[in-house]
Amino acid sequence: MRQWLRYAAAGFLVLASSAPAMADDKDGWTIKNKVDEEVRFREDVGLSKMRTLGQSDIDKTFNPSGGFSSLKLHTTLRASYDKTYDVNPKYGANAGGSVAFKNNNGGYTTWGSAPAPWGGLASGNTNQGLALVDGWRDPDGGLAFATPVRPCDTDSRGCIKGYMDSTKNQLAAPEFNDRLDFIRELYVDGEVPVGNNTLALRFGRQQLVWGRSDLFRVLDVINPVDYSRNNIYDELSDTRIPMGMLRADYRMGARGPFDDINVQSVWVWEKFRPNNLGQGGSTNNPAGAAAMFRALNNCWDNGCTVGNYNGQGSALTFGPHQIGIRRAEMPDWSLANTTIGGKVEGELKGVGFSVNALHTRSQMPVLKGGIVSTGSLNGAGALADGVWPYAPAFDIIFPRINVFGGSADFTVAPVDTAIRLESTYTTGEMVADNSTADLVSKTDIIRYVIGADRNTFIPFLGSNSAFLISGQLFGQHIVNHHLERTSTGGLMGMPDWEDNWIGTLLIKGWYAGQTISPQIIFAHDFKAEANAVEPSVEWTPAAMWRFRLGANVKFGQYHQAFSTNADGTPWGLAPARNVWQSGQPYGNLRNGILGEAHNETEIFANATLRF
Repeated sequence: MRQWLRYAAAGFLVLASSAPAMADDKDGWTIKNKVDEEVRFREDVGLSKMRTLGQSDIDKTFNPSGGFSSLKLHTTLRASYDKTYDVNPKYGANAGGSVAFKNNNGGYTTWGSAPAPWGGLASGNTNQGLALVDGWRDPDGGLAFATPVRPCDTDSRGCIKGYMDSTKNQLAAPEFNDRLDFIRELYVDGEVPVGNNTLALRFGRQQLVWGRSDLFRVLDVINPVDYSRNNIYDELSDTRIPMGMLRADYRMGARGPFDDINVQSVWVWEKFRPNNLGQGGSTNNPAGAAAMFRALNNCWDNGCTVGNYNGQGSALTFGPHQIGIRRAEMPDWSLANTTIGGKVEGELKGVGFSVNALHTRSQMPVLKGGIVSTGSLNGAGALADGVWPYAPAFDIIFPRINVFGGSADFTVAPVDTAIRLESTYTTGEMVADNSTADLVSKTDIIRYVIGADRNTFIPFLGSNSAFLISGQLFGQHIVNHHLERTSTGGLMGMPDWEDNWIGTLLIKGWYAGQTISPQIIFAHDFKAEANAVEPSVEWTPAAMWRFRLGANVKFGQYHQAFSTNADGTPWGLAPARNVWQSGQPYGNLRNGILGEAHNETEIFANATLRF
């Protein structure tokens, strides 16, 4: 599949090189460039980004032929380099150090020094280049892990093959990889008249946007997202990962009661890609997943010391293949593994609407237990292999899902407010469940967003322009959710909330002839009680220049905990049913993407030149 993609890219480049001969003399190439410099600084680690980015958008219109009424070529080329991995010793080849676990009994246990009932750490798995996962947390009776944090070409421990295994150069310059991401977009647009209607075709690597929400996605799930770039805070147009696809839009215009009606179909033919969550040691750790996954993979491959294991007050050391993540099951390319979908969209009496359906894979990883692992505790026998119920030994999977949804947008004239509605019903999703033997369950999930946008004059703020006020409420409901409290006081079931909501608010204004634009974004996770606020000011002295200065501040309650049920006794004896409720990794599900970034408060400056 990689070779196929390269051949397709080569074909496009040949087409581009021959374009002047094909082009109309009065139609030249349109090229737009930008250079972007961004610096970010955090109190605890110092420099967290020092990125230089260059991007070119190239367009060409051709003389149509062969039944086409129009034919265009578009490509976006992007390259960046983050010098953080060179200049900040908290990242890169010298990151990390030795670690010690603070126990509930008041003492400390260093990596590798805790008792090892069976086996022990593999050779080379030393107390170097490590950092505590969620090291800002206090001991809570729950599991504590340490992860390797150096790039995978420096330290291969915990690097998950084909998923989270980036070298230093791949972390610093993410566009240069075996998926040719420096070719951000490359597609051909064509339109074919069909009677009074139009069939619009787009083939190549592209972004396809469903829905109109910001920060979080409901319908907009065709392209995966690179959350390692800046968590959720960059524009989705910059963080979506374009995919090779064939898109067809049949545009019928006004018909019957509809002011406009269109039908769209899409086939994503490029090999599956999940969301990019970074890796242990990268500058961003969205949802806490990357550091935890690398820690667990190191546990599986080389053994590890775990703080407060089995509800005790001290640490325990496990040997290889006892606990952790064995591998990530990355789907190979096949026709059955591609994505297909479609939607009907239009406008009826002033209401824009869409009805959508998509057959795809989950872009978020799922930890699935029930794999063969080595027994460790409670009389199982030294190094006994088996499928131990409730054992915290996992594979990462990306299950097949079906997404059904729709959207509507309209204006409420009396209050001059635009309303946006989106909702999806997803089948086939898998979520963590510590009451099942493999620690996972299948369930349907409902997601939705209600948004409102209004331009409002605020006289006391002294601007002659209206302020944009935009609010959104995102909701999620797990249909088959179950959770119960055990006789020992623990929780058993699905760690994630049955119902949860995240609210966002944007206020943006303009001054000095719209050359200065202050704004503030606020986000609140209701159940996690976690917050993020991002004030910034943007100055555009000329069309080619933009400067931006701001901060991203996290605050509020952030300490939500939930166990894997590894505190039970999965090896050899009848499994215990949740002795205590704290710990990792499932506490991440309750903290959410806002709470898990608690220690990533930062200030930033950005300069962009367009030409």
